[in-house]
Amino acid sequence: MARGVRTTRAMAAAAPTTTTGAMMAGHPSRRSRGPKAFRRSIPSCGISSGGARDCWSACRALADPAGAGAADASEVVDELKKLKQEKLERAGKYRAKVAGTETPEWTGARVVAARELLPKLREVVLEVETSRELVSLRNSYCAAGKLAQLKVKGSDALALTPASAPFAPEAQHGPLLKLRGDLTAGQTKLPEDPIEVKQRLSVLVTPDDGDHVYTLSPDTSGVEVGPFLGAGLNLRKIRSVYNYPTVILLAEGQGIGTAKALIEGGMDVRYRESVTLFYKVPHQESVAFAEEQQQWLDQYGVRTVVHTESFLDAFDDDELLEYHPEATAVISLGGEEAERGAEELCEDAEIGTHIRASEEMQEMHYADTGRVV
Repeated sequence: MARGVRTTRAMAAAAPTTTTGAMMAGHPSRRSRGPKAFRRSIPSCGISSGGARDCWSACRALADPAGAGAADASEVVDELKKLKQEKLERAGKYRAKVAGTETPEWTGARVVAARELLPKLREVVLEVETSRELVSLRNSYCAAGKLAQLKVKGSDALALTPASAPFAPEAQHGPLLKLRGDLTAGQTKLPEDPIEVKQRLSVLVTPDDGDHVYTLSPDTSGVEVGPFLGAGLNLRKIRSVYNYPTVILLAEGQGIGTAKALIEGGMDVRYRESVTLFYKVPHQESVAFAEEQQQWLDQYGVRTVVHTESFLDAFDDDELLEYHPEATAVISLGGEEAERGAEELCEDAEIGTHIRASEEMQEMHYADTGRVV
């Protein structure tokens, strides 16, 4: 029995030594963990030895900032600041921003075609940049009645009457999506060039505008288009096609260009019951856009009446026009003389709604500055 007790005591004396040795070999205690053990444990998590050394230096510096690790702590802090700055710079590339506020106001244009409408009136067709990344909404052709600015080889800016519909907003889907910072499926955040959106712009020119503009041709270089002037016709009152199903356009001189812009996309003419254009000319041989008049009737339902007398006489002689005074709007285009003729017509026909080209719609507030321009 005594022998057995001695054996048990021997085993008990040997047990702590064996258990402690196992702990030291496989699972070191917290006291035994030092820099060497810390560095060995990190590579198993997928961090390189260099990264582990930096991490250990940062931890040691934070534990003893006034000691030998102060220099390492300064380096780590600088590195963290650098990484944070790089992250902010990358984030700025994809942050939503106001369109076209940091772009030049003048953009290059290409002359596509030019033709003579009348002996002293020509139409010039330009291919211009309209991307909202490169041209702000303030400077774009977004409403009929605005004037285009043109330069040729550094000449003074010249205001011209557009004879084409305002630029289609549907073409800005891609640039606006990019400006919002949105990504499509499968797209990665990489630096990209601006999305270009080219559209056609037609303007009317006369010899009074200068030979350098009147003689523009597809071979001409150095043409620039600048911010469009004005706010456009004040058509908000007659936007409802149900309240004003009948519209009468009165055009004279270069007002035919604005009338063409309204018909081809500036007034939703397809949804109205009746749209009639009374086009006053000096004589029957001086009719601009004579070939387009049949197209306006077929595609847009706009009937054109060419006349040499006053607007009121042409209105009285027209036997096809039916209207209700309270549901009819008159739009005068072509200067003061056209407005006086329209006022005479409205008074005689008891039409109370008269939209004048000289009365632009109210000024707009833009998101980039909040100021009225």
